[in-house]
Amino acid sequence: MTETEYRKLLIDSVRAGEYPEKDALLDLLKITSLRFEKTNAFTRHLWNHCQEYIHICIVPDKMFELKKHFEYLKKLIYDIYPPNDDYELWDVEIKPGTMPDIEDVSQEIVFENIRNQIIEEIRAAKYIIWISVAWFTDPVLYQELLKKKRQGIVIEIALDDCERNHNAEFKLEENFPVHWITVQSYYQNIMHEKFCIIDLYTSIHGTFNWTKAANYNKEHISIDKNHATAEAFADEFMKLKNKNVWET
Repeated sequence: MTETEYRKLLIDSVRAGEYPEKDALLDLLKITSLRFEKTNAFTRHLWNHCQEYIHICIVPDKMFELKKHFEYLKKLIYDIYPPNDDYELWDVEIKPGTMPDIEDVSQEIVFENIRNQIIEEIRAAKYIIWISVAWFTDPVLYQELLKKKRQGIVIEIALDDCERNHNAEFKLEENFPVHWITVQSYYQNIMHEKFCIIDLYTSIHGTFNWTKAANYNKEHISIDKNHATAEAFADEFMKLKNKNVWET
C-alpha cells in the first residue's frame, strides 16, 4: 500500500467512525501527508520483520491542534495497518511538514433520507452556501438555513421565477439574496437545475428539489467533496446569478 493509499484509507476510516470530534480531525487530515520510514532494525517480535514508522506531517502551526487527536489517530493507524512479510508498525509520530500536493476526493450517492443528508451538510458549512433549485418550499430546510445565517454564513439562492415558489409558506427573499431565474421559451420551460455548493468544496446535486413533496418521491443525490467539482457548479451559479433571463 502506498503512502497516498494509506492516507485515503485513514481519512475514510475516520469519516466512517463515531469519533466525537470527527469533523475537526477530518479538516486537519486534509492538510496532512503521510510518510513511511522503513528501517533495518529488527523488531525481535515478529520473525524477520523490521521496524516501520509512520510520520503524520502537517504544517507547523497546526501541529498542536492535531496532537489533541493523537491517541485516537494512533490507535486507528495501528488498526488499519496491513500485515505484511517484511515490516511491523513500530511507532506513529507527528512531524512538521508542508501542505500535500494531493486533495482528498470523495463521492457518496444517496437514495434514502436525502433531506437528512442535506441538513447534515448544511450544518457543517463554515463560510458559504449557494443553492440553485427549481422549487424551494420545504420549511425544514428553510429553518436550517436561517440557523446558518445567524452564524454568519453567506447564503445565496437561485430559483425559478414561478408561482409555486412565490406562494411558499415562507418568503426566502426576506432573509436571503434570491436570484429569480426566468426561462423564456415557446414551451414555458423552467429553470430546472438542482445543486448546492458549500464552502466551495462540497457539491450536492441530483434529482431532489427542496420541497416537502420530494421527500416522498423516488429521488437521489450525489455528495461530492473536492474543489474541482464545486468550482464547476460555482461557475454555473454565477452565470445564473448574473443573467436572470434565459432564452431557449
